[in-house]
Amino acid sequence: MNTPEHLHLAFNHLPFLGAGFAIIPLAIGFITKNKHAVIAGLLIAVISGWMTPIVMATGESAYERYEEGPIAKFLDSQAEQFMEIHEHRAEAWSKVMYASAVISTLCLGLLFWKPAWVRTASATAAVLCLASLLSGIWIAESGGLIRRPDFRGGQAAGLPQPSQQEKAHHGDD
Repeated sequence: MNTPEHLHLAFNHLPFLGAGFAIIPLAIGFITKNKHAVIAGLLIAVISGWMTPIVMATGESAYERYEEGPIAKFLDSQAEQFMEIHEHRAEAWSKVMYASAVISTLCLGLLFWKPAWVRTASATAAVLCLASLLSGIWIAESGGLIRRPDFRGGQAAGLPQPSQQEKAHHGDD
């Protein structure tokens, strides 16, 4: 099961759930000024944040396989509309996860250079991790609707049609 869609499904929650888990030691470190707790939180944020490029690449490859046909037969007629929504959200909001990964990496380095900045580093990283968590939930919600019609409720009737720009984007691939 090493297809892009299986890999995407296996990895897609790691960036934002990891960011959510990182908030706990970051908050503890902020409150107690405990450098070790902040380092633990930053390591979680760094590792999970740098999973974002893998998630994005496997998602794009899965979409390409959908366009080629091998997985389209397993999806209903509305799945493509939800894929467009999911892709649009991922392209727009994954930037928050990239920023969290970069800033958390810099904060980790900063703590070795300026240990007194433990509260600044933990607060900065925690805010970005919270933003990653929330954006990841927003992205994942639309991803779950691709394969799970039972999750859609009344959303299918009011689906926006993909814009010409989105259609052109996929025509260039």
